[in-house]
Amino acid sequence: MNDTWQKVLGFLKEYNMTKVGETLRSVDWNAVLHEPLFWVAVIAFLGWILWKKALRTLLVACSLVAFVFLLHYTLPPSGEALTLDKLLPFAGGCLGLLAVNVYFLIIRSG
Repeated sequence: MNDTWQKVLGFLKEYNMTKVGETLRSVDWNAVLHEPLFWVAVIAFLGWILWKKALRTLLVACSLVAFVFLLHYTLPPSGEALTLDKLLPFAGGCLGLLAVNVYFLIIRSG
């Protein structure tokens, strides 16, 4: 556990957008989906949300996951130029996520 904590601290010390992009691209998502600990954490999180009836937390978590996949599939790897055909889907996806979150978290809260 101490080794994992040291890795997290080391990553936070080196934090920048290039490092985050490289890390997201290096993650083997298929292996993550087949990891039992991942599913235990997901089921525990969903159970907590249903128990507390914290559906706004679920919206924020789903938006975060959608944003990570948006980053992964639309932005080019570091060092490559950002073209307009990559920028437009990224901007549209970000605006869509922003609109959904503003609607459900701000407008419907009143």
